[in-house]
Amino acid sequence: MKRLLLVCGGAIALLFVILITRTLMLGGGSEDYTARTQYDGHNGQEIAQRLGQSIQYETISWGDEREPDAEAFQGFAEFLKNAYPNAHRLLQRETVNDHSLLYRWPGSDSSLKPVGFIAHIDVVPIETGTEDQWTYAPFSGRVEGGAVWGRGALDNKGQIITIMEAVEKLAAENFQPTRDIYLMFGHDEEVGGPNGAAAISDLLKSRGVTFEWTLDEGSGLVSGVIPGVSKPVALIATAEKGSTTLRLTATAPGGHSSTPLPDTAVSLVSRAIVNISDNPHPLKIDKNTVSFIHAIAPELPFMQRMVMANLWLTGPFVKSQLEKDRVTAASLHTTTAPTIINGGTKLNILPQQASAIVNYRIHPRDSVEDVRKRAEQSINDPNITIETIGATEPSPRATTKSEGYRAIAQVTGEIFGPIPTAPFLTLQGTDTKHYTGIANANYRFTPFIYESDDLKRIHGTDEYAKIENLARAAAWYEALIRKSAGTP
Repeated sequence: MKRLLLVCGGAIALLFVILITRTLMLGGGSEDYTARTQYDGHNGQEIAQRLGQSIQYETISWGDEREPDAEAFQGFAEFLKNAYPNAHRLLQRETVNDHSLLYRWPGSDSSLKPVGFIAHIDVVPIETGTEDQWTYAPFSGRVEGGAVWGRGALDNKGQIITIMEAVEKLAAENFQPTRDIYLMFGHDEEVGGPNGAAAISDLLKSRGVTFEWTLDEGSGLVSGVIPGVSKPVALIATAEKGSTTLRLTATAPGGHSSTPLPDTAVSLVSRAIVNISDNPHPLKIDKNTVSFIHAIAPELPFMQRMVMANLWLTGPFVKSQLEKDRVTAASLHTTTAPTIINGGTKLNILPQQASAIVNYRIHPRDSVEDVRKRAEQSINDPNITIETIGATEPSPRATTKSEGYRAIAQVTGEIFGPIPTAPFLTLQGTDTKHYTGIANANYRFTPFIYESDDLKRIHGTDEYAKIENLARAAAWYEALIRKSAGTP
């Protein structure tokens, strides 16, 4: 017994040593964070005025059969030309499919692959009936209270304007990039980008252009969003989810409701939805999630850090905690969302047909075909037909060891100070999906600090961009261009 106790004690001591050692190997938190407020050559108030002007052009993608407002998009393009004369002196600009803009800044070394900056001109409409809920009119571009208010301030004109501010400053200095730099501003990202980014990509492909890397929206810096981490965390998305929608249709004999069969079309399609919902795609902590966890772990208190450092032991517990939050849960698996159900015409008539719509956002480890097969297996009912309505495969993962990722991470440290940087997964769709075939790597990151309250304003009421974000973002884009295309 004594020997057994000694063995058990030794095992416990060894386990304790392993846990502590792995925790210490992650290191402690970086130094205290203090946000900079001044950036050479970038005046936040002046940038805010220009962003406000850009918002006044109602470049809306309606999501229905309505054509884009040609006057609004042309007005926006003319605004950029007037607001950034030096950029338009040095960069070549062409219009694609009437409303999208493609810029090329020729580099001095044709042997180097270009880099591309992606953004979109279009915005979502204002939900009918909510106009009066805005503090300032949604297309006023009002500059007030340290922010620029209006639709598109965050999504995505704030990014276009800060990119152009950086390019304008460099162009005014007659900066000569070593490699070609492309700016690709699509006009219909909010409806999938079929006529904007897709057309630009096809055009570049026909010209033999292959990017070293591209950068789009899709993630950013979050503050106060990750429990236990007080400073901002830079989330650089290395992939984005795909999407597909399934229409489930049930058929059954009709008749009078007084003599029903055991099932009607409504109960059949309802059962199909329940079966799908009760068999979700499993949540997994894969190597990319581990990279994210280990990146933020040093900023956590010691005991939480120890849990994160020893996922080989604590993985099931960590997964159960991540599963409780719908955002972190969504990053760990393919999500399933029944969104529409239709069936029946009259209260005393047995419906002969009923249908339901289920929307999926597909994790990079899954595919459109995987989603359909799992749905078929979960339903397992010959009375249900399954139709795929639109499908976009998830993007391939971009490496975190590339020149592009290193540049993005390094510049973030230079501009924002000592903050953690972590790879992440974009849960929504972006225009980048149209460029994955013509780039060695695709990244998604906007250099704005987002607090939890900011996230609900994107596509919502009272969208605004903080002025402090604007100067900082312009400085960030300038530094990234210098690092990736400047003379060594």
